[in-house]
Amino acid sequence: MLQRVELNCGRVEARAIEAFGVCSEQVCFPYAARAAMLMQRADPCADPKDDGVVFLLTSRAGMGAEELLRRKRDYWDIENGAHQRLDGSRLQEDKSRVRNRNAAANLGLFRRAALSLGRAWIARQGNKRKATLNGFLDAMARHGSEAAFRLALSKNPSWLP
Repeated sequence: MLQRVELNCGRVEARAIEAFGVCSEQVCFPYAARAAMLMQRADPCADPKDDGVVFLLTSRAGMGAEELLRRKRDYWDIENGAHQRLDGSRLQEDKSRVRNRNAAANLGLFRRAALSLGRAWIARQGNKRKATLNGFLDAMARHGSEAAFRLALSKNPSWLP
């Protein structure tokens, strides 16, 4: 069993992981080769719903506890990066009431396209106070979104400031 105590986003977090081999029939998951039980405990002042036990599955037979723990942490880097931008801005993806699978996929595609355009705009923005995704959405609203369409349809987006 591998145990770690680390500082994560300003809070103390204790994590213990135990990895073991499994066969796909045992866990009813095709190609599963390794599993791990990850026990997490945040500092006493943190939200108790963050504590608990999580089970991980992978198809890689040679993956040890150290690598599984690292990959679990890497997953949250991705989740916090794009998801936080999509939900923290006016795009508010989590509040979407669309229930049709195709419509939800199409809206997600457009939200991620807007996020990509916004990140390109932010990187070239001279005024750091306005260099936010909400600042990008404000600029697009002021200009009737024509600049976003020019960027999406041009080969060389030289119009960016």
